[in-house]
Amino acid sequence: MLFLVFLILMLPIPLANSTEASQWRQGQLLPPQSKSRTYYFLYYPPMKSAIFTFLLLCACLYAQQDTITMDIAVSTDKTLPIGVINFELDNSNWSKLEELPHKTLARDFNLSARFSAVELEQYNLFALSREQAKHYVTGTLSMSEGQVKLECKLYAAASREVIKGFAYTSSVEQIRTSLHRCADNVVHQLWGVQGFASTQIAWVSKISGKKQVVIADYDGFRRKQITTHSSVNFLPAWSPDNSKIYFTSLRNGKPQLFERHLAGTMDKLLFSQIDQAFGPAVNPKDGTLLFSIIGQSGADIWYGNPQTGNAARLIYTTNIEVSPSWSPYGTAFLFSSDKGGQPQIYMALRDGSDVQRVSFFGKYNESAVWSPDGERIAYCSMDSGKLNIYTSGIDGNDVQKLTFEGNNERPTWSPDGMAIAFSSDRSGSPQIYIMRRDGSNATRITNTGENSSPVWSNLTKGVP
Repeated sequence: MLFLVFLILMLPIPLANSTEASQWRQGQLLPPQSKSRTYYFLYYPPMKSAIFTFLLLCACLYAQQDTITMDIAVSTDKTLPIGVINFELDNSNWSKLEELPHKTLARDFNLSARFSAVELEQYNLFALSREQAKHYVTGTLSMSEGQVKLECKLYAAASREVIKGFAYTSSVEQIRTSLHRCADNVVHQLWGVQGFASTQIAWVSKISGKKQVVIADYDGFRRKQITTHSSVNFLPAWSPDNSKIYFTSLRNGKPQLFERHLAGTMDKLLFSQIDQAFGPAVNPKDGTLLFSIIGQSGADIWYGNPQTGNAARLIYTTNIEVSPSWSPYGTAFLFSSDKGGQPQIYMALRDGSDVQRVSFFGKYNESAVWSPDGERIAYCSMDSGKLNIYTSGIDGNDVQKLTFEGNNERPTWSPDGMAIAFSSDRSGSPQIYIMRRDGSNATRITNTGENSSPVWSNLTKGVP
């Protein structure tokens, strides 16, 4: 959508006077050279205000769905059937529970893209065998003096022998956290990898008519509003340790980057020396940022260090370059550019050199993100007037279409690369969904309002 805004900005204007930008391909982060071009249209005050209002509206229109719904699709990834049997609860008051424990666990297993949950009220070997479930999980929930003890046990279905037991103590409000930890431990026990049930997702939600950044458990529960300013706040990104959120805000009448420590309540303006910046992408290794700058000839990709405040331009062209995304190793990045006439995906090394085109299928491709293993990218592409999510190899081959209903935008990979969250308007209003990496099992995780631009948090080290 950002490209549609910039195409308007790039229309020929009689007062515009532009010269060719010098190429900066030396492989070093040197201070940017000044440009002699002037773009009167962009900086004419009344038009500037109107343009950025339009930019805000377009940048935030990322469509999605409501409540928990499933797409009927055949997964190409093999999942492991696992039984989930109702937990035993003591006679304490459990009215504060958002849902029963087995429901949370079953959802975690289904969303993991590694399991297919077989929900049962009690142990039934015939039912488990019929679904080819070789394992099942159940447990107990008890309360004493305000503290809750959750016990989860993983069993072998045929012998009913305990394979592994997990116990957690928490407040009533933190029971979901304990259940997510149990799900991640079961993933680790049976798959040997770390699950993502304990992660979070940040996105943009329309609250009281304003776009605000929120975070929640990855399944959409326990939502917390992060920004409160009455302007527009959008395009969030997580710091590598998940302690901070970077985002774009129009609170000062123009797009600027801000940083919020999640343990605090204050927003810190970044790169105050830069007039108009948006769309931060965080290097997963060192926490440095890529972002776009609205300049005299469109938009360019910049690099900045949020700790020192230093920033420099990486790509010098007269084109529109937006939506940067780091590789999982922080050595290269993807971005969208209209240098070929229409938006396509490109890749460059971290210093902006060796630019190569990645997408060749379709005429409008943007918002690319790298998979955690570095082997594939997910992006949105326009076909038949609708935006859909695609994946491809990093060389642009093996293109796979994942969505087929409504407009689908802003893909973000789960930390293990097994799932993709995205926004879609297939139900009529923008909502957040999670699907498996092959496009199957699409599940809506937001239920009210309008929600868009999801971004998945990072894995914390170690198994919960």
